[in-house]
Amino acid sequence: MTADTNNSRVRSGSRGPAAWPGNAIAAISLTYDDGLPDGLDRAIPDLNQRGIRGTFYLTVGDRKVRKRSEDWRRAFEGGHEIGNHTVRHPCRADAYPYPPLWLPRALRLENWSPEDIAREISEAAGWLNEEIGPDPGRTFAHPCGATSIGSPPDDVSYDAAIRRHHFAARAGVGEPNDPRSVDLMRIRSHLCDHPDIRELIAYCEGAIRTGGWAVLMFHSIGGRRMRTRRSVHRELLGYLADQRFWVAPVRDVASFLRHSR
Repeated sequence: MTADTNNSRVRSGSRGPAAWPGNAIAAISLTYDDGLPDGLDRAIPDLNQRGIRGTFYLTVGDRKVRKRSEDWRRAFEGGHEIGNHTVRHPCRADAYPYPPLWLPRALRLENWSPEDIAREISEAAGWLNEEIGPDPGRTFAHPCGATSIGSPPDDVSYDAAIRRHHFAARAGVGEPNDPRSVDLMRIRSHLCDHPDIRELIAYCEGAIRTGGWAVLMFHSIGGRRMRTRRSVHRELLGYLADQRFWVAPVRDVASFLRHSR
């Protein structure tokens, strides 16, 4: 089956094996937030061993991220997506599903203006282009899943700031994305916080049932912050070797959908 045939099936609104490259039934994207060191030391070696590429969203103002910028560049050159997760990880005090336990006033999006968020995203995008390498398909991930600034909440200005640099953004949690109707500025994901393998498989199987796109949001692999045990991570990667899945970075799946509409 040709790529053109695949694209026409997506445009016509069908779901199922013909909707994704390689006759896959579902798409899966593995994402890792904040640029934690174990992403480089554990997640990427596990992914590389399986020939899988992931999406790593860096909080670029973090000293641990900047200290290992050369390692992140090498990961990017090896095919992994290195995405924008802002400079300082600003959040809302009422963020769902995990409001921050303590958040300085300066980082509360309730207090931010359109100029503030535009500057934050632009600075991060510039650092990524300079230190990691240009990527016209680079995507964005909302810290804490918060998608608005100000009070009352203003999501229009936040979206506008993202669109200046990125064509797609991962937002909050929810069911696997429907390829026919997904809003590429509001890509849903599943938060992985101490998951067991059954939880992760169940979410991926949900994408199989609908012909959808499942995005998994990891933080620490084998560490402490919203931890996923490394053994569970490795078991998941083995499960995803199933030919029913197209496993690809957010950038690649979002680009496929954008050009198939």
